Amino acid sequence: MKKLFLSCIVVYVVIGCFSSSPIRMMELKPIPSSVDWNRRNEESAKILRDLIRIKSVRSNELEVVLYLQKLLQKEGIPSKIYASKEHPTRANLVAVLEPSRPSGRKGIILGNHIDVVEADASEWSVPPFEGRIVDSRIYGRGALDMKGLAVMQLTAFLELKRSKIELDRKVMFLALADEESGSMFGARYMIREHSDLFKDYEWMLNEGGVATKDVGIPGATIFNIQYAEKGNLWLKLKAKGTSGHGSVPIAEYSALNLIRFYEKVLEFDTSIRITDETSTYFYQLGSAAPFPTSFFLKNASNPLIRPLLSGTLRKNKHLSAMTTNTKAITGIRTGEGDGYNVLAGETFGKLDVRVLPGFDTLEYAEKIREIAKPFGIEVEIFDEIGPDLSPLDDELFQILANVSVSKIPKSVAAPFLSAGKTDNARFRRIGIRCYGLNPAILEAKDTETLHGKDENISLENLKLGSMILFETLYRFAGP
Repeated sequence: MKKLFLSCIVVYVVIGCFSSSPIRMMELKPIPSSVDWNRRNEESAKILRDLIRIKSVRSNELEVVLYLQKLLQKEGIPSKIYASKEHPTRANLVAVLEPSRPSGRKGIILGNHIDVVEADASEWSVPPFEGRIVDSRIYGRGALDMKGLAVMQLTAFLELKRSKIELDRKVMFLALADEESGSMFGARYMIREHSDLFKDYEWMLNEGGVATKDVGIPGATIFNIQYAEKGNLWLKLKAKGTSGHGSVPIAEYSALNLIRFYEKVLEFDTSIRITDETSTYFYQLGSAAPFPTSFFLKNASNPLIRPLLSGTLRKNKHLSAMTTNTKAITGIRTGEGDGYNVLAGETFGKLDVRVLPGFDTLEYAEKIREIAKPFGIEVEIFDEIGPDLSPLDDELFQILANVSVSKIPKSVAAPFLSAGKTDNARFRRIGIRCYGLNPAILEAKDTETLHGKDENISLENLKLGSMILFETLYRFAGP
């Protein structure tokens, strides 16, 4: 330890400590609000349980928005449902609180999605679509992703109205369909067919980041606020070859060619890269870590430090995804009905590629095509969208960060680059500054329930998230 300490001192003298915190600490004066959050949380819990019971697995969002619309009507808040004629059950909901006085300032959107992924009931300890409360936790598919966050947003939205907050900009509640399957009937549809709805808005609070405790840094609570996303490239693959009998395999056939291509593409471009987008994240982790770990994290982007961190980064799947261009094999199949003893003439595959900021997704696809050529693999782009980000010096980001850490002593807010895509990527492309945070504080075991078994949210987290979002909105859009 003594040698390591001396090494840190030497490196510090040689390279200096160049990074700085992206978070501006703000003086948060108490807000004049007397909300009974315990009572509000009882209401929030009921709403969330009701939403979980509406089985909107990649479908049936209309039933969810009709439920939400009734709640808004009781509060005297008008809303409108939007859906294509071809897919009327894939519905979206828009409700707006108007400003009390004209200010010319652009509005803020509370964006969420109301579809969920599948749940295998045989894996769960409780039924996934009943919204049961067990040990002060609400269990069910969507409890975290993302009906729970939608309810936090709705609670904060309703409280702005109930508390008669004098807004100086518009606040929109936007419930979207189809996020889990590519947003064709949700964000993409709304932006393509109803873009005028968003012309008076410049900010969005959505998903994409979570708060964590004892994850990565023991004892630390980190509010991971998403402000950037990797590029997304989904590729359809087709391998051709001579069909034949499985008992006398030839040197090359379609399935083998695809497997060999997969091996090559997984070996391609595996370097660790700490970009500007991730160096700020590591700096904030360093603020919560003890020395000497803090030193290395705060200087992660320095070429002298980076090699010392690469082993640690590769061992953690989340940190590895943040610092590499990833390729994942997500499918391989031959034709329908092919037997065990048949060498298929065609084999089909899928590849999920995620690239860091600074890379062009279309150029990356061409590099993969070059790797595929020797194996006779046809590569077709199924879906593509490049990396995106919103500014860190933005007022909304700074308010959200400061409000979040004010609720938990010694917690830290960190600007997060997410490996997965959210609807933020679509809205950033029309000029909306998007920041993603589910303010529920999750431990490692909780994060594994996202899209997994026994997804749940604690009642305390539901209340905390509602409070953070309400206070953020008050400070950003209030008097």
